[in-house]
Amino acid sequence: MKASVTKSANKCVFSKIFFDYHQIIEVAEIIHNDFVDYELTVLGKTSKLFPAQGKDTIGNGKTIQNHVGELTALGSGFRSFFNPEIGNIFIIGPLSSIFLNDLEGKSLGALSMGPYGILRGLGISQEIAKAHLSALKKGGYLMIVRGFDDQLNDLKNLLEPEMVNRIGLQ
Repeated sequence: MKASVTKSANKCVFSKIFFDYHQIIEVAEIIHNDFVDYELTVLGKTSKLFPAQGKDTIGNGKTIQNHVGELTALGSGFRSFFNPEIGNIFIIGPLSSIFLNDLEGKSLGALSMGPYGILRGLGISQEIAKAHLSALKKGGYLMIVRGFDDQLNDLKNLLEPEMVNRIGLQ
């Protein structure tokens, strides 16, 4: 008797921190070329929310938005908010609406524990959520990919040591 393999219909998330925005762009291209039915969201810390005062970090966010937007046809664009624990944060992608959801005059992401609660609500473990937020605070970029668990397992395997070494992922 042969075992049969069934495709899973369960949606889940895969998240990863990058410290170079070029890495996000390269991984976004891989995801776009090799995976379907995914949602890609990127968060990053900016030094200032106004382009005249923080051109480099805002520029990195805009570069990510432009490139990822071309690949994914994202309509949500580049948005930002201030979190007292992390600082100024930009967000690109479909999860923007969750982070920017208004809660009594403030966005959910702007609340002290808002980003942590959102990551936990997405199914990211306590330890990984804390590590992601710590890295985000230090200037890292957080990529969150939502998709079917079988595809996300393939993505995780693709980003294992060979790929990590090839494109210099952390």
